[in-house]
Amino acid sequence: MDGQVLNISPIVLWVGALSQLLNFGLSIFGLIMSGSRSNAKKIDGHATRLENLDQRMSSVEQTTRSLPAPKDLHELELSIEKLQGRIETMSAVMSGHVAIMERLEAIVSRHENHLLDGKGR
Repeated sequence: MDGQVLNISPIVLWVGALSQLLNFGLSIFGLIMSGSRSNAKKIDGHATRLENLDQRMSSVEQTTRSLPAPKDLHELELSIEKLQGRIETMSAVMSGHVAIMERLEAIVSRHENHLLDGKGR
């Protein structure tokens, strides 16, 4: 070779400049994506909460399906009213029976007294 010197200093200068630009670009990209990552974490947290709320809502819906309807409650109320009327009727009948039993006890008591007094004479 006849003494030509290979001058690579312009290539080194360009490689250094590209390296700096690449580092700067990656830094900006990292800053931009860090907000995206935190938002992704928040979205995942919200998704978990929504799944839990969905399960709770399903449980509440199942519970409300098993509750009686207003029509059923009204029918129950009417049945209770009928029972109260029948109980009042039974109470009146029973008070009549009580009066009869008191009279019978008085009669039996008089007969016992008469028989006991009659034996002692």
